[in-house]
Amino acid sequence: MSKKFAVRSNIYFVFAGLGLVTAMVLNGIASVTGQNYMDAWFGSAVDWVLSVDLLIVALAVVTFMLVEAKRLKMKRVWLYFLLSGVTAMAFTFPLFMAMRERKLAQIAVHGGKLERFEFDNHKVDVWVPKDVDENTPILVMHDGRNVFSETDSFSGTTWGVLPALKEVRGKAPVIVAVWGLSDDTRLRELGPQSAMEKNPDKCWEHVPDDYFPTGKEPMGDAYVSLLADAIVPFVQDRYGIKPSVKNTAVMGASMGGLMSMYAMGKRPDIFGTAICFSTHWVFGTEFMVQELTDLLPEPGAHRVWTDSGTIELDENYPPFHKLAVQRLREKGYAEPRHLVGAIYPNTGHHESYWARRVAEALNWWLEAPPRS
Repeated sequence: MSKKFAVRSNIYFVFAGLGLVTAMVLNGIASVTGQNYMDAWFGSAVDWVLSVDLLIVALAVVTFMLVEAKRLKMKRVWLYFLLSGVTAMAFTFPLFMAMRERKLAQIAVHGGKLERFEFDNHKVDVWVPKDVDENTPILVMHDGRNVFSETDSFSGTTWGVLPALKEVRGKAPVIVAVWGLSDDTRLRELGPQSAMEKNPDKCWEHVPDDYFPTGKEPMGDAYVSLLADAIVPFVQDRYGIKPSVKNTAVMGASMGGLMSMYAMGKRPDIFGTAICFSTHWVFGTEFMVQELTDLLPEPGAHRVWTDSGTIELDENYPPFHKLAVQRLREKGYAEPRHLVGAIYPNTGHHESYWARRVAEALNWWLEAPPRS
């Protein structure tokens, strides 16, 4: 459960506890001293005001509980009303709200669970489906801050990966969202190191000078090793997943698209599929296209999804995208089995655009059967 849901549910539990204690103590005093509830509720005009006020509030609370229980598919809501008759609504309504927060937390993670770990100063968020087993696929995603939380996301919008799972046919993967070391080192971590070392001037020529606060030394190989030698084996061991190239994919957008291809090229023993949205070919242009397509393994056990939009930053990509797709075809990557090289008109460089095609890409990777 995320922190915000846990905090709110705990607050409601405290209120419920206070409501239960006060109901028991005060009802006990009233019973021992022989108090008449009817006289207390309706003995004077003031009593009528307070009693009618409480009744209206209680009716509104009951309506809210019924509506929310139906909306959120909370079971046995009648128990709260039964408990209200023997305790007090001051206990049962906060209790309902606490359980509602827990239900909202469950909905937020789409029935799975979300855990956070740290590897070499990188935060790693792992979403685990409810029915994980040894054949569960693993999806590794770059720019982890943008994957699950709108609060953490750089743009205030996520990729919508968890909502997209509703459209995914077949087995949901474990989703591993790897945060970058820092915003300042992002290009250095997600840049294909072998190409950057071979021709640094070509790779950096279109990057503004203010993107170099930490220098230009490549960090891509260390990042690939972190994914392949530390994070993926940890996930496999922790959740009892059998190592499988076919069932392990790496996904990213923009520079993350380049890194996804690079990671599969460097570690084809780990990653069988690279899913690359708005692949940032202007980082090296034709040179980068040649280097990455040459690095990629032969098709068969390995597959590539690479795409481009046509507006915003993406308007610069189509010529290099088409060259990359052509080189992949020449290398033997056949469409659509081993290659998707799509252009999405009137889409740009933003999580909201990439979110629209996440489900399609995941169904392609998982080789989901068509809808009947």
